[in-house]
This record gives sequence, C-alpha cells and structure tokens, in this order.
Amino acid sequence: MRLLLENERVRERYAELVAHCETATVYQTTAWLEVWKRLGADVAFVEVDDATMVPFVCRGRGALRRAYSLPFDTYGGPVTAHPNGPVSFERAVEPLGNASARVVDFGSRMASSNGAARRVTSHVVDLSKGYEGAARNYSDSNLRLIRQARDHGVRIETVEDASQVRAFYAMHLRTVARYGARPLPRAFFDAVFASLVPAGLATFYLARHDGTAVAGNLVLRRRDRSFDWMWVYDDRHLHLRATNLMIDRAIRDEVARGARLLNLGASPNDRLGSVRFKQGFGAEPFEYTVYAHTGRLVAAARRARESANRFGARLRVLAVR
Repeated sequence: MRLLLENERVRERYAELVAHCETATVYQTTAWLEVWKRLGADVAFVEVDDATMVPFVCRGRGALRRAYSLPFDTYGGPVTAHPNGPVSFERAVEPLGNASARVVDFGSRMASSNGAARRVTSHVVDLSKGYEGAARNYSDSNLRLIRQARDHGVRIETVEDASQVRAFYAMHLRTVARYGARPLPRAFFDAVFASLVPAGLATFYLARHDGTAVAGNLVLRRRDRSFDWMWVYDDRHLHLRATNLMIDRAIRDEVARGARLLNLGASPNDRLGSVRFKQGFGAEPFEYTVYAHTGRLVAAARRARESANRFGARLRVLAVR
C-alpha cells in the first residue's frame, strides 16, 4: 500500500481503472473528484496493487485531517479492474497517517478486522423492465399524488443555464434548514453544473408552478446506474406534491438513457417517512458498508459542529420565513 498524490500521470492511470471497473460509480469518476478540487479539497489515491486504487478527498491539517473515500456517504470504495479478494480497510488507510478516514464501500470490495464497519441501507428502483414496468410498482397513494401535482399545474424542466442553479440552491438552503443539517456551499452546485452536466453525468431539474420554482432534483449517473442524489423544495409549496412528479420524471428519463437502476439514496432507520416515500416508487432496500476510523479531536469537533448546525438551522428557518 502506498499513497499517491494527484498528478497527471496518476490521474490518467486512475481514470483507466475506473473505465474498466464494473462497480465504479459516478462518484468515483475524475469529473466528480474535480468538483471537490474546485472547492479547495486535496485529492489523493491509495494504491493497493497494480490494478486497484482507492480515491480519497482530504480536508484539514494535522490531528484534524479527514480523508473520505467520497464525501457525504456517497458510493465509492476501491476501484479495481481485476478484483482478487477484499481490500483491508485498516491497511488501506495506513498510508494516510493519522488522518481520520471513512470509506463508503458500495461495491462490497472491503473488509475490516477490528469491527470498524456499519451497515447502511439505501433504496433502489428497478428500471430493467422500462418505465411502464417501474410504474406498475408505484403505490396507489404515490400515483394519486403524481396526478395531483399535474392537476395543480406543476411543470418539470431541466436546468440549461448556470443562472438557474441559484433557484436550486435557494431551495437547498430551505430544505436543510428544516432538518438542522449543514448546507453545501453554492460553489458545489456551480461546480457540478460546470463539470458533470456537460459530460452527461448529471441533470438538474426544477419544478415550477405559475412560473415560480417550488422544488428541485439532482440526478447523477454513470453507465446503467443512476442516483437521485438530492431533492430540494420550498416548504411553502409542499401541498403541490412536486417532488413526487420530479422523481417520476427522473425515472422516465433514466430509463430512456438506458439505466437499469435508480438509487433514491440512503434511508436511515429513524426516517420511516423517507423510507415509505421511496417505497411508494417501488424501491427496494439495498445494503452497503461504511468503514470509519475517527480521531478524538475530529469526533469532538464534529459534535461541536453538529450542535452549531442545529442552532444555525433554527436561525435559517426564521430567516427564510
């Protein structure tokens, strides 16, 4: 195992592995890593062997150094052209030194010897039988809400201009404020639009009602697997049920692009409403593993940040009302 800092040669070699890795997702592409470079993060790779690498996005310095196989629990892990058994999490993060590390192993390519693993569930819609086949698995209540959105006059459009990303971002702020979460910076969405949309790896959607943006959706994809990564909304217009209509549109569009699966995202056990919502589209649970080693200072800083985020979210809720 050795740590490889990014340069043109390493980047080209890594891109070649991604091209030949059947389980590689959009989150392991160089285009996705470029998004984080634009935000000031470092990119590094741990070389496992001559056919296997693990990409990391790194932030912070010293004892607060954090390394993510990909940030925000997106789907990554080892990239390999010729799998030859599981990669040891403990050995893979050794070259990172004292950095806290997290690897989201979406392709079941890792193992841990000290129990540094937790199982996570996402929900996936089967698109292999086409749009009609997927729609047959919709719940009656979901079909009713999709019709309701159309009856209200909600219209879905794709974002074709960078200026429209501002409307998406404004709703992102409102959405995360409701849950006490930390918003992503505006620069993140601008970078996704600049790097992934031209490559056909991403689509932004906006739902409009009487000309006003009331909800948004960001879908990412690579080959035959798509990820409905983020939906946002203006909570003053929830009665329009625009999100149901947007996901239905995403399913229709991803089928047309040749996708066989649409992942609707992680489903925490304490978010039963979110689980039922995804099940309304016929989504079935899919488990994967997150491996993590967190230093004490990083853990303490994370707890303090979460407390500050909750306080800040309450302030943002008051500000947007």
